[in-house]
Amino acid sequence: MMWRSFLGMTLALALVAGGASAQTQRPYGIRGDQLYNLLKTEGVTLAIWPRQSLAMIDGDDVGDGQAIGLASGGFVQKGGHPCQYSLLWDRPITSVSFNRSLLKADGKGVSQPEWTAMAFDDIGHPLGAVGEKAIRSRRDVRAQHFEITGAGLKQLVFWADNRGADGLCNAVIDTIQPTATR
Repeated sequence: MMWRSFLGMTLALALVAGGASAQTQRPYGIRGDQLYNLLKTEGVTLAIWPRQSLAMIDGDDVGDGQAIGLASGGFVQKGGHPCQYSLLWDRPITSVSFNRSLLKADGKGVSQPEWTAMAFDDIGHPLGAVGEKAIRSRRDVRAQHFEITGAGLKQLVFWADNRGADGLCNAVIDTIQPTATR
């Protein structure tokens, strides 16, 4: 239990990415209460808008024609537009890093909506933001690494708008890695 206080929550994504997990089966393909409860055991509360789903997947779980490549497990959100979800840490962290996953083009190319990740402290002051404009490409789009730093970081909000297009309503995010406050 001490490692949680030193390392913070590595989200289930990083915990299950390697074979070092005590679990016999990686918990990919989960959503709803199952995902909420898994994250809660790691000190993170998941908040999501109604009528939208968030799932933790690996590359084999996608199955709906969306072509992505994951460094580990990833979060995929579907639903109406705009859409968002929030990760709220039980204890403050000093930074959080993550990847927007590799986007693999198929015969029609690849697309991803415009998105933003914004960090807040415990009283709602913004600490920083990162994101990307909408992506439309006929070729693969490399994964992109992002980091937000700020003393007392408690919440990370992912917001996107696919403007009503089919497919994903938010960026595919993998390898979320928080750094705990010392």
